[in-house]
Amino acid sequence: MEEIIRLNNIHKFYENGKEPLEALKGVSLSLRRNEILAIMGSSGSGKSTLLHILGAMDNADEGEIYLNGELKKDYGIEPNATCIRAESIGFVFQDFNLIQDFTVWENVSLPLILAGKSAGEINKRTEEMLNMVELSDKKKNPVTRLSGGQRQRVAIARALVNRPGILLADEPTGSLDCNTAQGIMQLLLRLREENGQSIIIVTHDPVIAGYADRILFLQDGRIYDEYVNQLNDTNMAEIMARIRLTPNE
Repeated sequence: MEEIIRLNNIHKFYENGKEPLEALKGVSLSLRRNEILAIMGSSGSGKSTLLHILGAMDNADEGEIYLNGELKKDYGIEPNATCIRAESIGFVFQDFNLIQDFTVWENVSLPLILAGKSAGEINKRTEEMLNMVELSDKKKNPVTRLSGGQRQRVAIARALVNRPGILLADEPTGSLDCNTAQGIMQLLLRLREENGQSIIIVTHDPVIAGYADRILFLQDGRIYDEYVNQLNDTNMAEIMARIRLTPNE
């Protein structure tokens, strides 16, 4: 299967008093087209740092990043980082990051407006995305009048309206109840099938990770395990065991 992004031997250092803190210690991973990849790990394992580098929001100190088979030496460095984010990557966050004073339509259409698309294309693509996330009937509503699940659907529509090849989701269901969270994951599965989306999900929840095709386990800045997943009860118990959980915890 074709790789859409590959990280080779990524290192990231931060200043921490006299001694530099190595947040990532030679991380290598790939994301294939039309794949869902979950990244799991405890607090401080390097998940957020890794996601920021994948999203061109920060640059690696060492290592290589390939996007669509092309080496990008300036992947996380401006001004090219902004172009990469605008053209290739969509973001979904736990707290939605919607503009509270905007309507559903205004939030979803904003990336197209900032990209300078024509009025006709803005209207067409915004309507298409709202139909996909089943919120066309809410398009004139302020986002403050929506439920948590509906807000996350707006965030997903906004992230995908520019048709990026990669969707990065940072704890996308962390603030949602169980049933709503599973609905969001079903939506992501459907969008992946309809649009060929490649998705990376950072999560602490083994149930959410269970929707992924592969799971990477991060610890102390290194990938220490990889699991090729098929969603069923047996595999869910195995995932829990790998992250030292039990079904009763």
